[in-house]
Amino acid sequence: MHKGWASFALLLLWTLPLFAQLSDERLSQLSQSRYWLILLHLKHGKSEIDDKRFLLTDQTDFSPKAELEATIRSLRDANQSFLCRYPARIAWLRSEAPSLFEGMDDTHCKKLEETLHKEHIRYVTLVFPTAYINSPASMFGHTFVRLDKEKNLPLVGEAVNYAAQTDESNGLVYMVKGLAGGYKGYFSVLPYYQKIKEYNAMEQRDMWEYRLRMSEPEIRRMLYHLYELQGIYEDYYFFTRNCSYNLLWLLDAAKGTTGFTDRFDYKAIPIDTIRVVQRAGLIDGVHYRPSRRKEMLAIARKIRDIPKARAFVKAYDPGVLKELNRREQARIADLAILYLKHARSQKDMDKKRYVSKLHRLLRYRSRLPKVPKPKVKPPVDPLEGHLSAKLALGVDSSGDLAMTLKPAMHDIYDPQRGFVRGAYIDFLTLKVARSGFQSLDFVSVTSLAATDRFFSPWSWRVRLAAERLWDEAIYMTAEGGVGKSVAVGNMLLFLLAEPKLCAGKNRRAAAVLHAGLLTERGRMTAGAWFKKSYYDNGDIVRNGELFATWRFSRRYACNLKLHEDKIAPERERRATLSLFYYF
Repeated sequence: MHKGWASFALLLLWTLPLFAQLSDERLSQLSQSRYWLILLHLKHGKSEIDDKRFLLTDQTDFSPKAELEATIRSLRDANQSFLCRYPARIAWLRSEAPSLFEGMDDTHCKKLEETLHKEHIRYVTLVFPTAYINSPASMFGHTFVRLDKEKNLPLVGEAVNYAAQTDESNGLVYMVKGLAGGYKGYFSVLPYYQKIKEYNAMEQRDMWEYRLRMSEPEIRRMLYHLYELQGIYEDYYFFTRNCSYNLLWLLDAAKGTTGFTDRFDYKAIPIDTIRVVQRAGLIDGVHYRPSRRKEMLAIARKIRDIPKARAFVKAYDPGVLKELNRREQARIADLAILYLKHARSQKDMDKKRYVSKLHRLLRYRSRLPKVPKPKVKPPVDPLEGHLSAKLALGVDSSGDLAMTLKPAMHDIYDPQRGFVRGAYIDFLTLKVARSGFQSLDFVSVTSLAATDRFFSPWSWRVRLAAERLWDEAIYMTAEGGVGKSVAVGNMLLFLLAEPKLCAGKNRRAAAVLHAGLLTERGRMTAGAWFKKSYYDNGDIVRNGELFATWRFSRRYACNLKLHEDKIAPERERRATLSLFYYF
């Protein structure tokens, strides 16, 4: 007992000189300063970092002041291990309370300072790979940061990525577990060209690169904090504490006053996180990087003899092209090289066979003339698309009023400008009318990936909802299916076969044929769809709709629907006019 008190007294005497240099009032001020709370990832009185190694004090009864006191105590006998563990904290204390460091010979992490001096990061870019149309977990898009030493050499840059640590290959399972915080999220740093390979080539996603206005001191602060977070996890939540949200902690640590993370409590859609960065005036320029698939299609549009091009791409036999002029052969060879790389990225070809064919192709290509690389026309910047949440107020031809509230994110009725064509995902969409509850879509995902000259992906749809059906009873509904889509000009046509299950007053199962077309021209998005449902009790239900949406701005649009339901011998027709407000 006496020995314990003696140890405590010695510790108090040892640390007293440090605390004597800061009054209790000053200590309290520092512990509540905005920047200190950022470094702790503190929101609503609790650190969002779940890894117990991150904090020096107990997480269960957390106090920013106690954590600051523990940090200051550790300065007394600070070694390189401690200095390298918390470089951002120590740099902040050096600027806010320099008296704490008087008499200290060593106040920097030598390993980190040597690395920063060697790398000398001068530019930071926020990168947005657009939606991956065939994965429900990636249909919101993704964000990560690129670090550059040189302004115009992005391929040698480093990518800072935050992601859930998982080996799960099923996108739907990944999304469900991610919604429940079932994974641990970590920061990682890897070469940027690897991310291009992952998103641009393997997943066929466009990438938008937004250069940020950041000074070198701000970049250094961000890197200090990133260094603190290496190997530290936070529970990953697909809808809230996700990749894009956690990158905002880095930007807050760089700027100190932006408060980006304060704006996202209930959802953090990747494009919305970029919008808050844009509104803060941080975006200094934008660059579009098309997917490999779009590069291939751009070359294909310049080729006159597509059948021969397709034959060469499959067989890599130069004899197939001997009747064509040399410039046409060159274009087809360029296309074949890209297609070969695509096949390898999709693991459709082993490495030995890939290398052998690539060498043959490159030798053949070297004997042909140079031809200009076709430019891929950039689509509309995703930042120009509508905002992710929607309130719709409408009135139908019977005079019934209706309201739809959708927290996220995009469906076939919304303006397509700035979004990936054929990719639609909604969460928790509530529809009510004056007559009462209509439906609640827990999740609705539609992927209409178009078949083209060289690719033939599946289209699919999944929906889970509670809805009022034809007998006015409320049912739990699960539906989904697969099919094909094709693009004809600016139209997208699709045909899906969908099983449907309904559970409520009665249990029903149906086989559904679902067909439709979607198009966009100028400010107008329009389409039509038809469903024919064959129920297990013999009922045949037909539903059809024509619709058009006129976009006024990113926040407002007007929608008209002409709808028909037919359950023999009854038929119901109605028109609905709605105002869409996005926020």
